Amino acid sequence: MSNLQEKVPSTLTSEDIKRDTSVERPINAYKDSNKTWRSYIWSTLDVPQEEARFLTKLDLTLISAAALGVMCRYLDQVNITNAFNSGMKEDLSLYGKELNYANAIWSAAYVIGQIPSNLLLTRVNVPIYIASLELLWTIFTFAHAGVHNTTQLYFFRFFVGLFEAGHFPAVMYVCSSYYRPHELARRNTIIQIATGVGPLFSGFLMAAVYAGLDGTAGLAGWRWMYIVCGCISFPCAIWTAFAIPQLPARAKKNWIFTQEEVEIARARMPTEKKPLTGLCKWEDIKRWHTTWHTFLFPLLFAFMSQFGQSGGSMIFWVKSYNVKGRPSVFSVPQINLIPLGINIVTIGCTLINSWVSDSLPGSLRWPGMFFASTMAVIFPIALAATPVHPTHRGKRWALYYLTSLTGTAAGITWTWVNEVNRHDPEKRAYVSALMNAFAYIFTAWLPIFTFPANKQPYIVAGNYVTAGFGVAAAGTILLMRHLHNRDLARQKSQLRLTSGDSSGDAAS
Repeated sequence: MSNLQEKVPSTLTSEDIKRDTSVERPINAYKDSNKTWRSYIWSTLDVPQEEARFLTKLDLTLISAAALGVMCRYLDQVNITNAFNSGMKEDLSLYGKELNYANAIWSAAYVIGQIPSNLLLTRVNVPIYIASLELLWTIFTFAHAGVHNTTQLYFFRFFVGLFEAGHFPAVMYVCSSYYRPHELARRNTIIQIATGVGPLFSGFLMAAVYAGLDGTAGLAGWRWMYIVCGCISFPCAIWTAFAIPQLPARAKKNWIFTQEEVEIARARMPTEKKPLTGLCKWEDIKRWHTTWHTFLFPLLFAFMSQFGQSGGSMIFWVKSYNVKGRPSVFSVPQINLIPLGINIVTIGCTLINSWVSDSLPGSLRWPGMFFASTMAVIFPIALAATPVHPTHRGKRWALYYLTSLTGTAAGITWTWVNEVNRHDPEKRAYVSALMNAFAYIFTAWLPIFTFPANKQPYIVAGNYVTAGFGVAAAGTILLMRHLHNRDLARQKSQLRLTSGDSSGDAAS
């Protein structure tokens, strides 16, 4: 093929080869195609026909299965809030902080499952493992339809969180194993926006289910929503088992990919060595913790995980206009539908942010992340300074919608953490899982104090705290940019030294 040459892959440095004796010089290594303006639209438009066919298949299978799985995961994760505001609160007498506690239990289980799941990922059959996670959380989603007390609610939330834990880091890991840097942010972001589509769909679904099924067979509308959510998740899990490929080093030809396409995948990503078997070595874990990636990426994502809390208050704000004993200002469907504008704006702006990131020289990630962090300072402060029920409620309505700009960089962040750890697959799995775990450690307990459900939407201090996280995230991003540039300078210096030594040896 025109883009396969006999050379050491350009993505491997001499230092990588020195450090890792398992890296071999492949016979058919990958050579980048010449880029034109078409690559800014979509990367497959500037590659040879055989590679374009392979990437198209990959997009239609891996990306579709990953995005659907993430959408279902977020649908099953956030539907508790829609159910809470659509009758579950009254049916189960959840008048205290029970919703916060249920979310905290879900988050705790999510944290527990993160790292073990992602490390296990490199040692198992990837499509079957990810599909099994989806099937198991689907079972417990169905179970929510029969909940009658807080004990059952907490129990089911725990297991939904436990089985959802490994899914998002897993699909991001698989994508980073197949796509090259200038291709990755757009694909990751398509998956990431499914985290907005899930809540978006949940709101529409709750409105439709409440209008059409409330009281059917003696079940309340919020119980029917859990049944419908489970029915949506189940076929998506089946598709995952067939559509998500094995990791490149373990991949074999199947009903989707030919042997030639498997070889293209390996040539494109020479750093994707065969994953190890057995337990992780303690020496590896210690080595990973000598790098800044292991500390700063989790810390940053923990800060960023709180950006959406301010916008999350909108559904409570809408419902607060309905005062007991007076005619309702907003119906139950409207309460679920109005906040969905946040998700719609987030989806559009996230796509723009990722396309810009992939198109910047060197596919820079930090500018888009810095932008989102800056927005997380501005709009929470504006909400804190605005009356909860202003004379013109459109003012606060608009501020809630603009908080969507704070959530536009998650896909870019996932791309960056996978890129900088590309040459060490096990470390990549570990750091990405740690990053997600830290985010949910914060989410498990902090909103209980900053955005307590029994005080919604009358939140002031919580919005200022969110703005503080925006400042902290912006500072962390600038520090990461400095450290990353320092690492790149060191790599270039080492390459020059290595090249000089090689020339001297040849001359002698």
